[in-house]
Amino acid sequence: MSYATLFSEVKPVFEIPDDDLIGEVIIPAMKSADILRISAGFFSSRCLAQIAPGLATFINNTSATLDLLISPDITQADREAILNSSQEPVSVLEKILVDMIEKARLSENAIVDHTLTVLSYLVGAERIRIKLVLMQEGMYHKKIWLFCSDNQWLAVHGSGNATKRGLLLNGEQMSIDRSWQDGPQSEKRVQILLEQWNRQWHNRHPSSLTVDATKALEVLKDYTFDAPPTENDFWKAWRHDYQAGAEPVLPPGFVDSAFVNKLRIPNEIIWREGRYSHQEQAVDAILRRDSGIISVATGGGKTLISLIAATKIQDKIKGHLCIVILVPTRPLIKHWVSDVRKFGVEPVVLSGKDKVNRQREFERVILGFRTIEPKTEVLIMTTSLFIRKSSPERQRLESMVGSVGLLLIADEVHNLGAPSFINDPPYLFNQRIGLSATPIRQYDPDGTDKLFEFFGGSPVFEFTLEDGIKSGCLVPYNYQVHPVFLESDEMEYYIDLTEQLARTGFRIEDDGVTVGLTTKVESLLRNRRALIEQANAKLSALEMCLKSIGPALVTKTLIYTSAKSQVLDKPKQIIEVNFMLERLHIISHQFTSKETSTPEADKILNRFGTGEYQVLTAMKVLDEGVDIPQTDTAFLLASTTVQREWVQRRGRILRQISGKKMSYLHDFLVLPPDSNTKIGQSLVRSELKRVYEFTRLSENEYDEDGPNTVIRDIEKQFRR
Repeated sequence: MSYATLFSEVKPVFEIPDDDLIGEVIIPAMKSADILRISAGFFSSRCLAQIAPGLATFINNTSATLDLLISPDITQADREAILNSSQEPVSVLEKILVDMIEKARLSENAIVDHTLTVLSYLVGAERIRIKLVLMQEGMYHKKIWLFCSDNQWLAVHGSGNATKRGLLLNGEQMSIDRSWQDGPQSEKRVQILLEQWNRQWHNRHPSSLTVDATKALEVLKDYTFDAPPTENDFWKAWRHDYQAGAEPVLPPGFVDSAFVNKLRIPNEIIWREGRYSHQEQAVDAILRRDSGIISVATGGGKTLISLIAATKIQDKIKGHLCIVILVPTRPLIKHWVSDVRKFGVEPVVLSGKDKVNRQREFERVILGFRTIEPKTEVLIMTTSLFIRKSSPERQRLESMVGSVGLLLIADEVHNLGAPSFINDPPYLFNQRIGLSATPIRQYDPDGTDKLFEFFGGSPVFEFTLEDGIKSGCLVPYNYQVHPVFLESDEMEYYIDLTEQLARTGFRIEDDGVTVGLTTKVESLLRNRRALIEQANAKLSALEMCLKSIGPALVTKTLIYTSAKSQVLDKPKQIIEVNFMLERLHIISHQFTSKETSTPEADKILNRFGTGEYQVLTAMKVLDEGVDIPQTDTAFLLASTTVQREWVQRRGRILRQISGKKMSYLHDFLVLPPDSNTKIGQSLVRSELKRVYEFTRLSENEYDEDGPNTVIRDIEKQFRR
């Protein structure tokens, strides 16, 4: 194919790393070139690694030749020796290049080995010439690719070196000039580049010296190999180095290459034995149906279980596989990206991109499935992008049905039980895996039933918080209950809200119902729950706890504050807590949805993990998925009636990490000032439900000053 046809639509400027210069220009041009001329400053054995697949194909053009103009990295001592005429420039430059090649031979990097093989083959076939450039001052730093096919010249030039960083990672810019199409100015630029090249190549440049690399060519000629290198060899080498952590993920656009994404189970994961042996049982349960919900407590490895199962499913099918991972919140995306990368695939993150870029990502994925060899793509997005049947993301996936296997992994699957998803479930997926510590939707049996039906029935595997503690994959916890009393105005407001609820027909006790409510009932319940969460006495009790520990000794601590709107003109609870911590000279940072939406989120968590921040104050955002295993203490100011949160918030502090033996959970139990009223007693019963559950699994349940003692005292005080 002529260059006029091949590059008729190519854009004039490529911004690295966002644009795929290699896939769209460099490799196709090398495949078609009759003449190839490359200027590469800062040359090393890694220099041609990223364009080696094109060079391997270049080998098949039996009459095509390559001229390589390079500048070895020369030391100041060598430069001074040349300038002082104590050494010949040719011998110095050749020695540097020969030493570089000999050193590269010892490298364990597969791409380096492949690159040397390509160069050696071209030397043996007498199809490559190499010349070395030394500037009088500074370094030869040009980055130019000149391709010729049918007397049509294509020039690629700019700031990007022919290196991994120059063509894949750095913020570089490369321009494209097509002499036959882009007009007189472009034709003139190409002509100037060719003239500059010839002047440098033939040693006619007044400020530089160019010499033949004779010895280096002889060394390369001695490099042995069994067969001519192929483009497939390059992709095998890259896969080897990528999995070893020596190369970045492949750039987009290599749809015709032999490299394909395939999940693989990392060798370092222990999932068949020991404290995490339940993961093998969970994987087996999923594979019996190729679908299913698994109910695994926070810290039990839901993510790894699903990816291991996905790998097994991938290995069973014969075609392409597209895995869609739905997560409820943006902070969870980073966690999933990290784990998917461990399995050898670079995921495509759709959330956070605009519509145009999401469409481009989908087009790239669909194009990638045109390879003959099966490949796996992993798409990660928030549930909100996918929940509507009319969403473009769901419609694009619909277009893949029949040609690509589709697997859904739904994290925190209980969130999908809402009508907006269940009324139009995406049956396009061949396999479906749901993950949750608590998949049953509290007080929503219809939503739960429909959710289970979509994923193939009741959970196929369950691993509770209790199982996790017993097996040792979660640490035990010490539970401290701190009774606090509502103030008189708070109690009056609580009674008023409760009486209004009673007049609507709603039962007096609140056990967390969230569905099937009228607008009025929902508003009354929300205010009553906010009142309990924001009880003034909790703040003074928290301060006493922190002082008893010793402010300097407070560390690795989470404080959960109320996320609900303020009642009774109370200040925002998290602000009051932050002021308290500042007053006690405890170094802290808040971590709310505001922080998670900024680039600072990782820095905050890292500083907390290293102990720079003693405390994180949070409003709900740390409930699902954020992994900070260093945490060993939590104060629950916002203790809700939602049982799912009971599991999640304990899970935040029970994750295993080296040296962690015990976690500490502080809970604030709200009591009425008067023990003789029916409404007051209903409040106590509602609060005790959570305390009973937390106590049941605690390590200090029956200690003399443990939670059971507190429970008995409260029951005695409020018994009627």
